[in-house]
Amino acid sequence: MSKRKRRDGYSERISVGFTLEQMRRVEEILRVRARDGKMQHKTDLIRDALNLYLSHHDDIPGTRAAITRKLEGRLDAVEEQLGQQSHLLQQQNDLLEKLVAFFKKRRGA
Repeated sequence: MSKRKRRDGYSERISVGFTLEQMRRVEEILRVRARDGKMQHKTDLIRDALNLYLSHHDDIPGTRAAITRKLEGRLDAVEEQLGQQSHLLQQQNDLLEKLVAFFKKRRGA
């Protein structure tokens, strides 16, 4: 891969082979988009496809999927802790009510 800075902002280059069917599908997407007035180069379409692929894989750190999975894990842990704390508070509240009832009864007797 070349490290030369190009005027389009891309410094890395790679050569990739495609099957006839893959290239046919790429060209069909480009034709459909051109009919809709959205002209695009093959390289830009392939970059978009690669970016979409990378953004949906949670095994790659920093992708949306990885961040989402990590946040969901943290949220689950917080919800679990909140449930435990809620249960403990309910137990403490029940104990306090029993103590208040005991002392009221004792004071009244």
